[in-house]
Amino acid sequence: MMEIEKEMDVQDSHILAKQKTKEREILLDYDYKKCAGCSICVALCPKQALQEGPLQEIAKGLDAPPVLIDLDACAFCGMCVNFCPTRAFKMTLRELPAQDMAEATEAQA
Repeated sequence: MMEIEKEMDVQDSHILAKQKTKEREILLDYDYKKCAGCSICVALCPKQALQEGPLQEIAKGLDAPPVLIDLDACAFCGMCVNFCPTRAFKMTLRELPAQDMAEATEAQA
């Protein structure tokens, strides 16, 4: 069974969601300051991992993301990245070297 690790961090206006397996690391970077709140990503997400943020707080001018990410539900498929009209989402993929994979396998044994 493949082990998947997920974690989330916030840096300034960037919400960083990370998924890591033995083979690769995927980083989903959501810059909510670029987000127009159109909710296209919410409608398109196949896992329903995205939802509209706190609309009342946003309407009052408070610093809140227009879209919230459910890290547990996110499949890191990239639909949000591909269809965001403001390019608020960015995804990077890093393949882990074979040596790192071998070390991870040994550590589990």
